[in-house]
Amino acid sequence: MKYTVEAVLASGGRLGKLSQTSTAGTIAMETPMCTLFTKGGSAPHLSAAMLQRISQVPEVACMSLGSIASHHENVREFGKGLGEFSAMKDKVIFTTLHDATAAVASGKNDKGGVAVWGKGGKMKLDPQLYMKVQEAFCPDWFQALSDGDTDKTCGKKRLLKAVDRTLDFLDDIVEMKNESEVLKTSSLIGAIEGGYSVEERRRSAKETAARPVDGFLIEGFEKGHSSVDLFADEEFMTVLTETMVHLPDDKPRMMDAVWSPLQVIRAFRLGIDVFSSAYPHTLTEKGFALTADYSLPPTSQPAKLELEGSKENSASSGFYVDLNDKRFFESFSPILPGCGCYTCANFTCSYLHHLLNTSELLAYVLLTIHNFEQYFKFFARLRETGRQDKLSELEQSLARQEGGQREDVVR
Repeated sequence: MKYTVEAVLASGGRLGKLSQTSTAGTIAMETPMCTLFTKGGSAPHLSAAMLQRISQVPEVACMSLGSIASHHENVREFGKGLGEFSAMKDKVIFTTLHDATAAVASGKNDKGGVAVWGKGGKMKLDPQLYMKVQEAFCPDWFQALSDGDTDKTCGKKRLLKAVDRTLDFLDDIVEMKNESEVLKTSSLIGAIEGGYSVEERRRSAKETAARPVDGFLIEGFEKGHSSVDLFADEEFMTVLTETMVHLPDDKPRMMDAVWSPLQVIRAFRLGIDVFSSAYPHTLTEKGFALTADYSLPPTSQPAKLELEGSKENSASSGFYVDLNDKRFFESFSPILPGCGCYTCANFTCSYLHHLLNTSELLAYVLLTIHNFEQYFKFFARLRETGRQDKLSELEQSLARQEGGQREDVVR
């Protein structure tokens, strides 16, 4: 992995280029960017063929160990790594500990290892087993073992343990990686812990940056996926800002969280480069569809209505729509007029409403296609507005569009 900062924006955030040499050759990426969210090694609800119908799919596939770690022996016997095993050999494979959309059972980590959760229940990973799993999967990037089971309620003693354990795990993993022939070309992503303690975050950032890691994954603000809006908390932004000060500029900073486009902009301005695409999956699971307008000024009718403060057409105005609502029973337009995705080009809101109300699996296939397409489009737009020095305008536009909806409905 090689990361280069191209520009630091006056409004906050940075534009950069990230390159990775893999079995598919050298892959070049621009930041800010998101990874492809997966479940069990594949994009949720989509076959490999259906995934190809989506434009601007991220080059990096993020695979959490909870749902796949128990299959590491099968992948080892297969002998070609997780990318080939999951039909994603053209992607950069990034293995992380936890599913960004799932709550994590608390109190299961200790100095001996970390618990991950899948369909078969809990699997305890000590550093030796963890590296055995990684050698079987042969990822391009992998997160170091970490104790991120912290949030705002944790006291100083618990945060001290989280940082100490994570650094101890990292030392063990660095040593084993240096001895591994299989993982010698894989990039190691160090985890930054410390909850809401500025002191512990500073220590974690400094100590992790002093070790041979290729990037940083910042976690430990919430115990897995929760309903907490971190950006409503000034303390979170203060702690994150202080953490960034102690990380080197030449390595990417990542957060694996469920964030709307507006929240992504706020995190980007604080210094995050790489994000998860878990947010569109959470929308899909609830029957919601992204309808945000990323143009400046907004050109879609729903966005115009929001910006003008209109109360008309409330069924389709806002940042997303709930296609379960009976108002879509006779709505024979696409989800978002002008959207070029396969779903909007071929199906109406009425049909999607019918599929949801009859519990047809096709509903989630079509919604995943639309929501992924719109979310991936947002990151291209984010980079473009950054280059044009219009990030503040985009943030204000999205804030107005999203203003009428409660984010905790999605989260």
